[in-house]
Amino acid sequence: MNELVIYPKRGRMIGFGILSLLFVILGIIFYNVGLIEDDLTLTVIGFLLVLIFGFCLFYYIKVLIKRKPALIISDEGISDYSSYLGPGLIRWDEIEGFEFVRFGSQQFLGIYTKDPELIINRASGLRGVINRMNKGLINTQVNIMVKNLDCSSEDLVETINSYFVNKENNEYV
Repeated sequence: MNELVIYPKRGRMIGFGILSLLFVILGIIFYNVGLIEDDLTLTVIGFLLVLIFGFCLFYYIKVLIKRKPALIISDEGISDYSSYLGPGLIRWDEIEGFEFVRFGSQQFLGIYTKDPELIINRASGLRGVINRMNKGLINTQVNIMVKNLDCSSEDLVETINSYFVNKENNEYV
């Protein structure tokens, strides 16, 4: 079977990068005002904004410069590189099922793994901490934001269905 290689939407990555830059600038302003006014709260908020959104800005710049696939669906499984938390390759034999899930106003392709701790056990450092924190938000172990992918959800489902059949109840995505 042919593999499907899906790239992130360039326009959304640019938008997220600009938004991150604005929050970095806001953080610098808060930090400086906090230092001038001797306000520890503003200083800490400013520092955290610069730290968190500076990291996001770095990630989006990296994604835009090194144009790599966000998702690869192949005979081996699904390789997820759609976000910083992307776990990489999830083999078909590790996957229990799929479901489109909503969190807030966003639609995600949710992947259930046979081992609920699989993704958490693979991650280390900051990724591991964030994956542990996200575990309680949505029941699926891997969540891929469909809006960020440069393909339709119909193409995504069709390709996944061509590779994966839930053998226990013989249902498709």
